[in-house]
Amino acid sequence: MKLSCVPLNFGRQIVRDKTMTNEDWIDMAVDFGLDGTEIYENFITDLDEPGMAKLADYVHGKGLEASMFTSEPHLCNPEGRGAGVAHIRKAVDGALIFGADIVRVVSGHGSKGLELDVVLQSIADGLRASLDYAEEKEVRLAFEDHWGIGTNVPDFMKILELVDDERLKVNLDTANVGSENIVELTELVKDRVVHTHCSELLDNKHGIVIGKGEVDFKRVLGTLKDNGYDGWISLEPLAGGRDDLEFSVNHIRDTWNSL
Repeated sequence: MKLSCVPLNFGRQIVRDKTMTNEDWIDMAVDFGLDGTEIYENFITDLDEPGMAKLADYVHGKGLEASMFTSEPHLCNPEGRGAGVAHIRKAVDGALIFGADIVRVVSGHGSKGLELDVVLQSIADGLRASLDYAEEKEVRLAFEDHWGIGTNVPDFMKILELVDDERLKVNLDTANVGSENIVELTELVKDRVVHTHCSELLDNKHGIVIGKGEVDFKRVLGTLKDNGYDGWISLEPLAGGRDDLEFSVNHIRDTWNSL
């Protein structure tokens, strides 16, 4: 197991306030003993390709890997699906700059007013249309149980069924389908998981420091470990500061090592 993080708890500082840089985060990740970091596209919107290459050099120069290039395409609406597919291809190209071989993909927005069957088919068509390009670039697409359509377990599984292609992998998020459903989902997709987001809930609400809520990390991570999982475990904190994140890193590391 290798440990990574997408530091969403520092999003305001990095994106809006500009009081923290991506390099500052990388230094912190090193301090925490992480093996890698996710490259979240919303954190690098102001970087052109040379800028991304410079940041990639910084990541690798600090001895870290890029565990995943984390993108947010929108595939729900057939009319906008082409833009979503183009978004995924751009993310694949971005992943190559950072040396990542996984791109996170989601269903995205755009489902309002559409029949569910239309939405599910549109998502599946968009994902299927992206797989050849990713394979050519030796990158795996990892579909996440993300906000919107992807947070309903039957719908998430239906999308995988409609895609009907084992090249589509899964980024398992521990907080998006609800604490009562995450173990079930883990069992269903354990053979396809290549990257895992450890995020937290309390009373099924986000914004909780990882390790101080109700998500049963022992059962989720235990299911993966028993299945021979050797991919990335990546923290996705949505609350707290440096000390909280250090606590969470140690909590997830200790949980895995205790299994």
